[in-house]
Amino acid sequence: ALKENTGLRSLQLNGNDIGNEGCIKLCEGLGARTEKINNLDLGNNSIGPEAGPAIRDYLAKDDALTHLNLYMNELANDGCAAISEALRDNKKIELLDIGGNNIGAYGAQKLAEALRDNTALVTLELGYNPIGPPGGKALAETVKFHGKINAIRMGWCKIGKEGGFAFADAIKYSSSLAVLDLRGNDLGDDGCAALAQSLAVVNEVLTNLDLGYNEIKDKGAFALAQAIKNNAEGSLSTLSMNNNYLTKFGEVALTEAVELVEEMSPGRELYVQF
Repeated sequence: ALKENTGLRSLQLNGNDIGNEGCIKLCEGLGARTEKINNLDLGNNSIGPEAGPAIRDYLAKDDALTHLNLYMNELANDGCAAISEALRDNKKIELLDIGGNNIGAYGAQKLAEALRDNTALVTLELGYNPIGPPGGKALAETVKFHGKINAIRMGWCKIGKEGGFAFADAIKYSSSLAVLDLRGNDLGDDGCAALAQSLAVVNEVLTNLDLGYNEIKDKGAFALAQAIKNNAEGSLSTLSMNNNYLTKFGEVALTEAVELVEEMSPGRELYVQF
């Protein structure tokens, strides 16, 4: 049916348990169409690494797809590596969601390598994948110099403070990264302080930073507060600190920093969420 249809532009099949066999057949059908779709959602469908090559081959044929959602499957490292091969030369996909796919460091490293040659991707959702510090470092290195990535969401990816250090370095160089979600990565005060140091000296692009659920205490909050004060004209507009270990002293320090910045830079709005 898909091969003969010429009007379909968006296909949403999330939550249907199509499995590997269904995904492979679907990719074959989509790849054979003369009229391509621009949005494909296959989230939560029990798709494993065996379907990775079929998705890769389909992506190589499709020159129209801009949004690809594969969240909550089981692609794992091999599936991610296969898809990454197609992303290297892809010129259309702007949003890729592969959150919750049990992707580890190897898969993240392959993805990072591919994205260094990719000039189209704007938003990457990678949350709930255990990529660890090595995966975090690899992606941060790509974000440094990738000219298009605007938003990267990596909540609960186990990147630790080492991953935090890498992203602190990345935001010094990135000319496009506006949204950075690092929730639940055990950054602690050290990772938070590293990010704060970067925000204090250079921050012309980043507008939204989410550091919730990172076991950050007052020491980290004080570092962020000082960074905000030191860069009153920075671009940051939303800082999320939900579910950390801040006392009233840490919260007051951040609140006072925001008030000072808004007083020094009329027209600037900065919201801190606790």
